[in-house]
Amino acid sequence: MEIKPVTQATSPIKRLLTNPKAAQFAQNTICAISVETTLKALGRPTFIYFDKNANGRSKKYAATKELLYQSFCLGLYLGFINKVKKPAYKFIKNKFFNNPDQLRKLDLYDSFQEKIDKASKEDKKGLREELANLIHKNPDYKLSKGVHELSSIGSTVFILALCAPILSQIILHPVMDLIFKNDKKKGANKAGRV
Repeated sequence: MEIKPVTQATSPIKRLLTNPKAAQFAQNTICAISVETTLKALGRPTFIYFDKNANGRSKKYAATKELLYQSFCLGLYLGFINKVKKPAYKFIKNKFFNNPDQLRKLDLYDSFQEKIDKASKEDKKGLREELANLIHKNPDYKLSKGVHELSSIGSTVFILALCAPILSQIILHPVMDLIFKNDKKKGANKAGRV
């Protein structure tokens, strides 16, 4: 068995954590929430299912419900975040920013983002790197980046804290009834025999 120094063994982790792209990814609200919800969709049902103290049928039901709920939340979030974020950004911009200098800063970032959206696939990477560099070095770009992230956070709260629980009650209960219909019939038959 070969023993490696700790620094050599942790160098891939160190490279990942110190990578500027990983930092940009982590600072993006939409990416962070997507990763978190995916981990919840995988982790929570797994922990529930492997709980040794829980009843077999109960933990199977709870794990399935948690998997469906978190998957539903992820799909809802990814499907509607951009549709909710754009009006939220416009509302924040129009309601709270009436200073011409602040509006200029917001428009500066927005026009650069529009330039990225219209660019070819090959040019997008370079433009994104240029924008990231401008955000770190030019204070004019920081305000708009912050407002965009604020609108993402507000939209996330709206979708995941308000819409997801309401819609999941409407959608997931019938789905769970379909999945566990046979278990309910077996339980009712056992209760009738007693």
